[in-house]
Amino acid sequence: MTVAGCSSVSQGGYYWGNYSVSYFEMVKDRSPETIAKRISALEEIIEQSKERDLRVPPGIYAELGMFFVEDGRKEDGMVQFENEIAVYPESKPFIERLVSRLP
Repeated sequence: MTVAGCSSVSQGGYYWGNYSVSYFEMVKDRSPETIAKRISALEEIIEQSKERDLRVPPGIYAELGMFFVEDGRKEDGMVQFENEIAVYPESKPFIERLVSRLP
């Protein structure tokens, strides 16, 4: 029964929150509203992970960074890419390649 209270925390110890639902909604109907909900879900995952003393799941910072870049907030996006590398150093080659292709 205690597991029910932590249903958003995976066996790997990551807090995923509303990740799947917000992703599905955005893919189903990509609109400014669903993108805003997706960004909010990603920010909530980061916040809740920190509050629960959990590592932010892989890819969350990078995805949030891409949304910021797409919105014209390149500096904010770069901060998120740096966060991804700090938490997951193995992502550095991918993030560097991604950044090299940004407009």
